[in-house]
Amino acid sequence: MPLATMLDMPQRRKELEQNLQLLFNRSCQWSRAERVRGAATIENLTRQLFEITEQIDSVRAA
Repeated sequence: MPLATMLDMPQRRKELEQNLQLLFNRSCQWSRAERVRGAATIENLTRQLFEITEQIDSVRAA
C-alpha cells in the first residue's frame, strides 16, 4: 500500500465519523422518503468506516 494512502486513512476515518454524526443529528428531521435514503447512506458509511478501521488495524499490526 502506498505511503500516501496509509497516511490518508486516519483522516478519511475521521471524515466518515463526522459525516455519520451529521446524518444522525439530522435524521429526526427527515421525511419518510429521506429516511429510506438516509438509512442506506448511514449503512454505506458505516461499512466504509468498518473497512477503513480494519485496514488501519492491519497496517499497525504489520
